[in-house]
Amino acid sequence: MVGRAVPILRADWERLAQQRVSHWWRACEQALGKPIGPEPSVELSTRLRTTAGLAMPARRHIKLSFHMFRHEGLERFDSTIAHEVAHVACDLHHRRSCHHDHRWQRLMRQLGLSAERCHDYDSVQRKPGTEVVCPGCAKRIRLGPIQWKRFMLAQARFQCTACNTELVRPVQESNRNGADRWPKHGSLHAATLRALLLWSRWIDRVSQP
Repeated sequence: MVGRAVPILRADWERLAQQRVSHWWRACEQALGKPIGPEPSVELSTRLRTTAGLAMPARRHIKLSFHMFRHEGLERFDSTIAHEVAHVACDLHHRRSCHHDHRWQRLMRQLGLSAERCHDYDSVQRKPGTEVVCPGCAKRIRLGPIQWKRFMLAQARFQCTACNTELVRPVQESNRNGADRWPKHGSLHAATLRALLLWSRWIDRVSQP
């Protein structure tokens, strides 16, 4: 009699992911030299399509792409878990958002892992980002679509990973008719840039004393 394959449920994958979260959480505590509280919970999301993982330090929660998990090997999935666990541990330990700065990179090296900013997986189709030139060291920093939108709306601030200089929003240009326009960015539509310009100018005006 030929047997049939039994599909593994998402709950089973989540239990496996939680076991790896526990492993890397203990490794982070050992590397940091002190306990940092309860380990994060983990969720496999079917809605994550453009990123492999998402860390939420304030909630002690991690989201992982179930789509990526089904198409990539366990080794890559485990490295993604370690990547996001390190984000949560680093932010809670230093009591600030460390992003991918030298603190997070040092923790990743202590865990014996590569301190890469992004997950380069074939199953994760990333949208193109937008580059911002650091005013301190002239390094080109790439912001993803969501980061760029929050940056241009003054909802988030970012620092250069090389010199820790705060990034500044691009200065608007003027055409011959005197109308304001943004520099061209290939990752966003012109109409979206125009809307961001108007919204940003309104925020700047109402925020002035």
